[in-house]
Amino acid sequence: MAKEGFVNIHGKDYETVASRVNRFREHYPEHSIVSKIIKIDADECIVETSILNEDGRIIANGHAQEFRNASQINKTSYVENCETSAVGRALLTFGVGGTEFASANEVQNAIHQQSNPVGRAAAALKSEINVDDLIKQITDTKSLTDLLKVFSEVYPKTKSNPVATKQIIIAKDQMKSLFEETVNE
Repeated sequence: MAKEGFVNIHGKDYETVASRVNRFREHYPEHSIVSKIIKIDADECIVETSILNEDGRIIANGHAQEFRNASQINKTSYVENCETSAVGRALLTFGVGGTEFASANEVQNAIHQQSNPVGRAAAALKSEINVDDLIKQITDTKSLTDLLKVFSEVYPKTKSNPVATKQIIIAKDQMKSLFEETVNE
């Protein structure tokens, strides 16, 4: 069972963005979290979040991108999900995070998108690629060297589909973490 503020996903504990924000506020009350929308339209949102010190100087940044059609939740909350991800990434680059770069919120969203047949089908149809096949190629790798080779072949195929790109990057990062854990054990 994961401790409070963490979510266990596939045997790994990921800290929620809310927990990271609470810890940040507790330890750095003089600092600020500032988010701004870089791009927004009916389909896509890009948010940049900055961490500012007490003098108002930017000391860390995080960016996120969400698509309205990526999931059922995003149909009504793609802007909110985007900001949450950007805040989580800014906090991690600042040094307030868990052992994983992705927050619990991001991992859950990625898993939902991968398991959502409507979202996957729409994404694959839009870019004429089979995202599941690309993710499987990544998750079938047996070593870090193999992973990097496969990723370098798969990544260019997703350039026309940012949702697919995000999904394969998450799959690559998860596999990389597994290989690194195996080396460190």
